[in-house]
Amino acid sequence: MSPQKTPTSQPSLNSKVKLAPRHLVAPCGLDCSRCLGCSEGNVADHAQAISEVMGDNFQIYADRLKAFNPAMEEYSSFRALLDSLAKPSCGGCRSENRTCLPSCKVSECVREKKIEFCFECDNFTDCESTGLPESLFERWKNNNIIMKEIGVDNYMKGLAERPRYP
Repeated sequence: MSPQKTPTSQPSLNSKVKLAPRHLVAPCGLDCSRCLGCSEGNVADHAQAISEVMGDNFQIYADRLKAFNPAMEEYSSFRALLDSLAKPSCGGCRSENRTCLPSCKVSECVREKKIEFCFECDNFTDCESTGLPESLFERWKNNNIIMKEIGVDNYMKGLAERPRYP
């Protein structure tokens, strides 16, 4: 009698995500390394890998395959997006070439105050100078409260377990 097979669980997408380098954890608590605009990011790495696997001449094959796979009609749009994702320009919120949310003042503020994260500031809970829209303001505040409670290292471990874009 052969052993009964049990279904194997699929690993989650996030189980392959590495811990963010500390310089890519933004002062607001977001993980820049998983942002689609980050030049040191996972999205860029994966997009580059897909691009390399497909090569420069896949359009020829997409044209052949579209007869039985209608999604191939959109290959040129997909390739333009893929190429864009493979060459982002932002160095993260702590860099000089930050491209994320121009209204955000958090990175400038922590740099001026010579602190790493907002929760380290005496005015953190009463801060009104983030420049963040209300939805991101709440996320900023909650992220920093959690970092203060459990520590930055534990917070960073938790970042790797949740989606970058909830």
